[in-house]
Order: sequence, then C-alpha cells, then structure tokens
Amino acid sequence: MLAPVIANLVQFFYPIGNTPAVSLTQDLPPKEKADILLLGCGDLRHILFTINNEQEVRDQRQLDFTCCDVDTAVIARNVLLLSLVLDDVEGANEDTIWNLFYHFRIDKSSLDLLQSQTAKLLSLSDSLDSWHQSQYGSHVKICDRISLERVRGMWGFYGAKREGNDLSAYKTKVESGIRKSQEYKKAVLGGKGGNVVTSARAAAPACLDAMSDLGGLYNDYWEFGTTDSDPKARSDATEYNPMFTPQDGNMFLHYGIDPLSGFHLGAAYVPVKEPSPLANASPQKPTGDDIVWTARNEFSSWMRSFRAHCVAGLVKLRFFAGDAVALAYALQHVRSTGSSKQANWYRDRYHFEPLELNDEEYANGSAPCVFDIIDTSNLIDHLGALNMLVATSPLLRNTFSATLFSEKLVKTHGDHKELLENILCGDLTTVSSLLGLTPVEVVTNAASFSSGDEAFVMGSSKTGTQLFARIAWKRPMNPSATAEKSLALIHFDPAHLANALLQIYLKMFADEDVTQLLASMNKTPNSRPSVPTYHRASFVALLCLVESRVKTDWNQMMTALLELIDGDERLAFSHTYTQELNLWTHMMGLHSVEILRNHPSASVAPQGSGILQQWQRIPELVSVTLEVPRDRLDPFIKESMKKGFTSAIQGTLQSSPQSENQWQNMFAATQVAFGSLDSKGAQSSDLYEIEIREDELGWSGRSSMFVSFYVPTWILLQEPETATVSLSLPHSAHTVAAFASTLGQNLSVFTTKQQDSDHVHITKTLPNQSKVISIDGFAPGVATNEIDPQGNSESTVTASVDNSGHISSFTSHVQILSEETKKVLQEGSKVMQSMRSPFNFTLSLERGPKYAANFPAPVLSSTAKIRVARKSSFLELVADVAKSNDWPNLQSFMYPVYLDSGSPTVWNMPHLNIASLPKIDLSNTSSERLNWLKYHLPTMWSSKESALKFNPSLPATPNLRAKAEFKDSLYHMFMGFTGVQGKHASVYAINSADEGGVQMLFFLSEMRLDLSNRTPVLDAAVLPLRLDLMETILPSLQAIQGSNHAPAAISTPKSEVKLWKESLPAWSERSRSWSHKSSCEYLSRGAIPISTGFGERVLCSCGEGKLPKDFMSDFPGWKGLSKYAVRVSVSPAFTSALVESPLDLSGSGFTAKTPNEEESGCQVCGAPNKPDGSDLMNCSRCHTTKYCSKDCQKKDWKQHKLVCKA
Repeated sequence: MLAPVIANLVQFFYPIGNTPAVSLTQDLPPKEKADILLLGCGDLRHILFTINNEQEVRDQRQLDFTCCDVDTAVIARNVLLLSLVLDDVEGANEDTIWNLFYHFRIDKSSLDLLQSQTAKLLSLSDSLDSWHQSQYGSHVKICDRISLERVRGMWGFYGAKREGNDLSAYKTKVESGIRKSQEYKKAVLGGKGGNVVTSARAAAPACLDAMSDLGGLYNDYWEFGTTDSDPKARSDATEYNPMFTPQDGNMFLHYGIDPLSGFHLGAAYVPVKEPSPLANASPQKPTGDDIVWTARNEFSSWMRSFRAHCVAGLVKLRFFAGDAVALAYALQHVRSTGSSKQANWYRDRYHFEPLELNDEEYANGSAPCVFDIIDTSNLIDHLGALNMLVATSPLLRNTFSATLFSEKLVKTHGDHKELLENILCGDLTTVSSLLGLTPVEVVTNAASFSSGDEAFVMGSSKTGTQLFARIAWKRPMNPSATAEKSLALIHFDPAHLANALLQIYLKMFADEDVTQLLASMNKTPNSRPSVPTYHRASFVALLCLVESRVKTDWNQMMTALLELIDGDERLAFSHTYTQELNLWTHMMGLHSVEILRNHPSASVAPQGSGILQQWQRIPELVSVTLEVPRDRLDPFIKESMKKGFTSAIQGTLQSSPQSENQWQNMFAATQVAFGSLDSKGAQSSDLYEIEIREDELGWSGRSSMFVSFYVPTWILLQEPETATVSLSLPHSAHTVAAFASTLGQNLSVFTTKQQDSDHVHITKTLPNQSKVISIDGFAPGVATNEIDPQGNSESTVTASVDNSGHISSFTSHVQILSEETKKVLQEGSKVMQSMRSPFNFTLSLERGPKYAANFPAPVLSSTAKIRVARKSSFLELVADVAKSNDWPNLQSFMYPVYLDSGSPTVWNMPHLNIASLPKIDLSNTSSERLNWLKYHLPTMWSSKESALKFNPSLPATPNLRAKAEFKDSLYHMFMGFTGVQGKHASVYAINSADEGGVQMLFFLSEMRLDLSNRTPVLDAAVLPLRLDLMETILPSLQAIQGSNHAPAAISTPKSEVKLWKESLPAWSERSRSWSHKSSCEYLSRGAIPISTGFGERVLCSCGEGKLPKDFMSDFPGWKGLSKYAVRVSVSPAFTSALVESPLDLSGSGFTAKTPNEEESGCQVCGAPNKPDGSDLMNCSRCHTTKYCSKDCQKKDWKQHKLVCKA
C-alpha cells in the first residue's frame, strides 16, 4: 500500500534469475550465525551458491534464510526444487532436476517425476503443522497459512495430468504465451529480436570472449526450449514444462530468460585446474556444450552442498508468498509486539487477504525479525529505492558487518554516477544519514567487482535498457567493544529538518514538476514511459522512520514542513494530494492538522442527506471502496494494450460541476482486487462491513474491480449527495498523451456519485482489517544518544543544514559526566583530536581520558575544529560532511579494518574461502584463454586515474595519484605472475627508494577465480620486512636473491607504500582460517595496521607461518622466510563506478561485436576515413581498432597498448 498500484495488465514471469549468483555471506566474518532476508528472492541461485561456498569452511555457521516473492509460482518452484534435491540422496536425478528447473520443454520422464513429486508434496501439506512435521519441514518452512494455500494451488497446477481437450487447450495457451514473449522482444529490441547479451555478465571476467557464443545459446534455448544440443534430447523434449507456465493469462515468460545467466560461466573461458568440479583442461575456446556443462556442473555441486548442509542441521529456509514491503513492515511489527496479527497489512497490493505470519514460528522468537544480511534484488526498479530502504533499514541488525543490498537493473539514468542521488530522491549524505545507512562502496571508492566488465556488456547491447549496479549499505561505521550497537540519534533544528525533508518531497514527486512535465512532452515519441513509485503515503512512511531516528521539536518541524509544502508552487498537482498527505500524517500519529484533530460532525452536511448522517460516532477518517463494473474498465484496458503502457491508478473525490465551491482530492494509496462483494450490517450504519470474494482471474476475468482507500471524513460530508467518486489515473505527460482522448482530461476510468450505494461503500476500515496499517520505524532504544559503558560521558550528534536542504556539517557533542574529569578540564588540560576513520574521531584530554566523536556520515578531517567549554564540561568536534567530489580522496579508507567486539573486522572487502576457489591454469601463457586478463585488469582504473597514468603532469590530489600508482603495481604483479606480459615471476618485492628500500615481499602461490565477484585473486603470502627481524632472516633473503626465485622489484613512491601497508590487514583477514591469539598485537596496540612506518610491524603475528604445506614449491630461503609470512588474498582494486567513471575501453580492440555492426570511426578523432578518403587502417596487432593516420595511432598508443589484443 506504500507504493502506487499499477494496472498490471501485462506481467512477465521470471522463473529463473538473470544475474550471476553471489555469496550472501561474503560480507560477514566467519563462524557467526547468519540470519538472511531475501526480498524479491527469485530463484534459489544465491542461496545454493552461498551454501556451496560455506560447505568447505572449517567452522561452518548456521544459516537461516527468509525468502519472499510476490509471485507464488516462484515460491512453489523453489520449495519443489529443494524437496527433489533432498530426496535425490544418490544424485541419480540431477539431470532431471536441471530439466525441470531450467527447461520449458521437457521429456516424458521429467514430467512424470514432476507429477509424482507434486502429489507427494500435496499429501504432506494439508496444514502448516503437517508440513512442518513432514520430512522437509525441519529445513524448509512456510511462513503463513495463505502462502501454503497458494503454493499448494501451484503444485496442483504443475502436477495435473492433462488429456484430450484439456491438453490441447494447455498447449495452445503455452504456445501463445511464448509467441507473445517473442513478439514483445522484437518490439523492445527491434528487428529479429535484437541482441540479448545479458548472460555475458555471467562470463566475467571473460565476458567479451563469451559474447557471440552466449547469444547463440540463448537463441537455441528459445527455439528448442532446452539447453541440450543433442538432437535426440531435443526431439524427446515434447512436453511443455508446467513450471514455466504462468496460470495468469496476462503473464508471459520474460523474453530475456536464459538458464545460463545465473551461473559463473567465466569458469568455462578461464582455464581451471583439477580438482575443481569446474575444471576444464582444453586449451581451446569452449564450445557451446562446454559452457552449458559448466553451468550444469556448478548446479550439481550446489545440490550436493545443500543436502550436506541439511544433513548437518546447518540450514533453514522460510518462504513467504507476498509483497516485500508488506512483509518488511509485518516483521517490524512482530519485532515490536511479538505478533503480526495487528499489523493490518495486506499480503500484496492486488488482494484483500490480511498478512498474518505463523505465530508458532514468530511469536516465540524462533524465526528472525532482524537480519545480518538483507538482499532486495532489483525491487528498487519497481517499488522505489526509498520505499525499500525505509521498510528494510529497521530490520538490519546494528552490527559492524550487517549489510543491506539493493540492485538496480533497469536503466533510468545515463551512468552509475547519476544513480544514487536520483534513486534516493535527494542529497546522498542527508538521505542516507536519515535512513541510518551508508553506501560502503561509495565512501571507500573501492569495489570488489569490475564495473568495466558491466560497461563492456552493456556497450554491446544496441538498446542499452540495463544498467546493473549492486549497492551495499551498512550502518554508519562505529567499531566498538560491543557487538550490538546503538544508532546515534541525530539532533536537528526543526526548521532545518523541515527544509531537508521538503527537498526529498520535491524529488519524490518530481514527475509532477511543471517544468519536468513540459520537458517530458518534448521527448521523442519512443521514450520509455515511467510509472510512479511513490505517493504521499510513501513520504509519510519516510517521516515515520525519521521520527524514530532524530531528536527535534517534532510538532514544530511538521508544522513548518507542511507550510513549506503548501507554499511551494513547483509541483502542479501537489494541492490535489494535500488531504491525502494530511490524512496519512494523522493516521500514523505524526501530526494532525486542525480539521482532523476533532471528530467531524454530520451537522456540517445538508440535513437528512448521506449515509454518514446515521452513524453513531463519525471518525476522522473512513474507508471508501469503489466497485468498478468490468465493462467500464474495458476502454482503459483496450487503450493500455494498444499503447503498450500501463498506468498507476488512484481514487478521486470531486465536487459536482454545479457546486459553487469547486474542489478535487486525489488518493493514490489504494488497494485493489477483482471479485464480488458480500456485506454485513446496514449500509447506513457505522457497523457496516464488506468482504470481497476474490476472482483469481483478475484482469483476465469479467468480475468487477474493487478499489479501496482511506479519506478524511469531512470531505465526504461536504456534498454527500452530489460529490463524485472516481477511479482515475494520475496526471503525467505520458498518461495524458496516452489516455486523455479516451478517458477525458480528468483521466477518469469510472465515475459515480458518492451516494451511489451500489458502487460506493463507506466503512470504518479497509475490507478485512480492524485498524490502520502499522509503520514502526526503528525499534525503541535502537536510536539513542551514546552513553559510555561507565556512565562518564554522553555524546550527541547535531546536523546543520544549508539553504539547499542538505546536511553541511555535523557537531559531535561530548558532555562529561565524571566529576574527576570535569575538574581536569576546568584546570586547563589540553584537548587533542585524532582521526580513526572519516566517521570516527577521538578527543583526548592531555591529562585525562579519551572520548569517541562519531558521525553518521564521513566528514572531512581538514575542516574538523574542537570547541571546549570548561565551565559547562563539554567538548565538541565540528566538521563539514564529505560530498561526492571528496569521496575519492578520503585518506586511509580504501580497505578499512577495525577492531570490533574485540576482533579485527573487514568493512568492505569480501571474505573468501580461498582454499576452495578454483585454481587458474597458467601453464600455457600463450593460450587464448588467458587473453581476458588484458582487458579485465585495466578496468581497475577510473578514467581520471588512467589519464593521470599516461600524463603524470595532470593536476591530481596525492591520494588520487597514490591510488593510480597502487593499481599500476597490482596490474604488473598479476600480469607478471601469469607470464602473459613480461617474464614470469612468483616473488615480488615492493621497493621504495623514498622509504629506505624493500618494504615487503610477496610469494605468489596460485591465481584463483573468485566466482562470486567474477575476478581473479592471488593466493599469496606476504612478509613485511621489519628491522627487528632482519638479522634473523638475512641468510634466507640472501639465498633467495641468488636463486631462480629472485624477487621481481616493483618500484613505488612513499605515498603508495602506505596504501600497500593499509591493504595488508584486509587481504589477510578476508580469508584467514586461523584464530587470533589473546596476545594479538592488534588488541594490545589498538590499531590496524599496527604501523605504516619504515621497518615497523604492520600485521599482527597471529597468522605468521600458518601456510599450507604445499603452498610453494621449495626454493632456497623459502623455509626460513615462510615462518614469518602471512597468507593473503590479493584482488584487483576496482574503482566504484558510483563515484568515478570507469576507464572506457570501448574501441580498444575489446568491444564485443554483433552481426552487422561496423566500427564508427578513428579511435582518436572519430574521422570516418583517412584524409585522402580511403578506408581507415587497423591496428597491426589487434586488427580491430581503427585510425585515420599514424599521428592518431601514436597519440593513442599509450592507452591502447594496455589492452591491445595481439
């Protein structure tokens, strides 16, 4: 209900995922139990891949997954698949399970297994109790009764034995759906269907090598319905798979469905060694069968791991069929009250079924309501980022590592840099601070995967309809001794907060902006229509969260905010939604305008008119349910299908045309369903109730539509006989252009008088509900002022807001409570500041204790100023917030590691089970299967860093220059170890003449493939050289220097050395299999790294010498050095595309070509021909990149040689 209801006339079915599987636990420290929430869960690929990654870990953790999808078929498929996997103890049915889950045409034996399995599941699931007591119930749980009923309905559909006319009708329906999917593909992509290349994302880091292969496999899949290439297997696949057949006649398979998209196809292109299950020995480019084999083999590995985890009692999965936002708020309510029954949420926007979770699981606390990991898929594309983040942020556990993921897949902005502030509807620092979240990749400007690979994939698509981003959000950094932390209240001046919220409001409803409406009208006719993702109730939900997050004079703030909104003239339709905004702020207990403070009286209406006259007690708000006859929907449906555009729908109350006082009020927060109405009580009584008997055919049937929404009662009392109630469309450039000629300027689908008791039903609450919905926000006690454990100080944070409504600075106020320290301060003790991170500072009294000054967002240390009030006994640190142009230059914050709960914890680098990652075969350096390194590794650089690399005289901050040089060194280490460029070396010395010589030695054992992040990783050991160790290891250093393992030197300036030393703890911690000792130097020194100074200890000693026996082949000096070396996992250091534009390698010999595509011109100047008019010349090495002259080629060579594919 907090997102607009869209007329979902045409829906796509996504039975399988379209992005590669990721490890959901890679952001969590090892061993700790993980509670994971997946909203918009889709298929099981992320879950199964995560379990597979956990399978090889020494100390396996408990995993508890809660999975939600609004499409019941997705949930039914998932539970069915898991039951088949659990039954297949010997692995005999792996091929058949693959067929059922990934093929839309299957053979008779596969269909037989499906029918027998669904019959078995139906026999075990008469009730929630019977299901949970079944052989599957201890591992696979259903969250509520209605989810089980819906899933059983799908199982019955899957297992039906069709014959005769039923079978013919079924096949006709399936074939029609597939045909419509293909027609839609052609309409969107053009021509014969365009070039679907999104599965190439799964082939990273070798995505360009895979582009043409995967397009062919995609086409074969849609032609034959199977991934099998064997002619007999194809001819045997005569049955349509019911698990790919939507029951809804308005739903079709999405045209981009590709079974290979969810796997890690890079393993087919990268030479992988035995004994990995993905090993491939051939030096040749993989065939189509090889690629499919890789996916099928990975799936088999997942199934085996899942069974093993279940046998060990390490995994639970919980499934809910319904709306993600609704479930999130229900879980908030369970957390606050212990039950979801009074949350008063419907399970989705298109039914009147209440959402009530199973109390046996949720009331007793056995099912989680707060989570270590929350993954929201790409729901922000459909429901809006603010709706999703406001609903889910209160469910994220307040720990250092807890992470919330949101994905963006639909391209709505030009590039990644435009993304965040647009989807958040405001200034990033301001909005993220209010949400209690921090975009980790942004503030560190470091990513674990290559955005350059994504640019390759999307650059090869003619339509460019996707722009993929996976955004990780964590709590503001606050490492401390306690695992569960408080979220600091932010103090605001009421007027400042009102201005900040106004700016968010204006961006949420920017589609109503007059100037944008006019601009939209000038867009090309083929521009993609957008549907709204917010209405005024969405904004009120944000206000509910903000109220629980801030400290201010709330009533004063709300009065100021509503006055600002009322006085702003930029939004053309703002005033028509004013009463809905007032209604929802009142309903949620946030603020009541004067007219809603008292119960309305029927005396304000004309005497003897209107059904409310006879109510015993008239409430401030009531529910209006409008019945829309099916024949009145038909013109709208016909026009929608004709225009290929579905709109949001809303309710409208309007004065009669004859009224002297003309008014119109719109209500976009609606609930809809199709069916027929049953009522109880007299319609003129306040005891009147209605119930909708729903028609599951929905838009496909002929039942009436029922639209319900809350309204302020006083509006209904104005013209009880003559005012009208309408189902209408919101006004936008697209809706007016598409529907005004059919529906009129009011865009009214159906209008009737308010007194029409056959079509207008007024009740106290919405159908099937007893109260209004709950929006809890942060739980009480979660957002508080910080009080130190001994009670010696209390800290508060105050935000200052500039005229543009953006937070400009924070003040951390430390009130000293200890009498002893008060005295020290009053005696004039000096106060000093130091920075632990851009979020965390320390204020130290020269003759007294230290105090933490923490901020909700990164601040600039260069602007930090101390204020000391000796008489009032407080300290303050004031600092400007870091804006987007500051993020690339935040010091010492690329791969932060901090002591949290007494343990070193990585903040932004994924944890790896390094020993289980596939080893890459580097024995044939001339193999084409290593060419991907040449275009994958350069994507570490941003465009700025690349420009600086080739033109060092360009102006740049020291931090930017150091990062560019650091990445250059990493590039040479990776490429040198492979031997693809330059002489092979397995030992590297990081040498700095500025810092006194060699700083550290790297011993490279293997290059492995990090499947989750689709990038290579060096399995290495590092020995940071320190003065107190030199005498001991000097003989070993001399021995290695004279051997064939003599270190290859990488020369670095002083600033780069610091980056290397700051990265070592993260590289070590991310994959350690050992435990820290009680004597750990990190703990005793209170710093990570311990020091970055020359010759001083960098890493703790806990991991020294803890290397596998066969880590390196023996060579002179290794035995003596290995005692002090620490295992590390070194990955490429990618720039965040959300902060800086990645290096553009298009046209550098690596742009994937599709049929009939031609080069556009000279790589440098764009000229279509040489000066004499002849054809452009090709690069003599790669034969792909074109130039008009030798001069242009010479200008481009420094950059082009980096990626030139010889």
